[in-house]
Amino acid sequence: MTDDDGARRVDIVHRPGDPPSEALRVRVGDEIAVTLHGSPAYGWTPVEVTEGPLAVVEAHATEGTVHATFRATAAGVAGLRSTSSFRGDRFGPRTRLWRLQVHVDQS
Repeated sequence: MTDDDGARRVDIVHRPGDPPSEALRVRVGDEIAVTLHGSPAYGWTPVEVTEGPLAVVEAHATEGTVHATFRATAAGVAGLRSTSSFRGDRFGPRTRLWRLQVHVDQS
């Protein structure tokens, strides 16, 4: 999806069992909308920027599923991540890690 100033929105959706996300390439001004599907018993932590030129536009969670939108603010390499743990038993199934590397080019 592209808006009037040429920026686009890229949707990333991850469901349990999906393969790891591949690196993403966007331009300055583009938005990245991330949805990580979970469940009330196996929920995701809020998606965080671990490095680089991404700013959080909005974020929320519903019954283990998280949604977050980020805007690319400058050229560079950025990282996003979240973890998912079983909430019913701290010795339960292993914690899962989701991460995404984002390459931001000048527009």
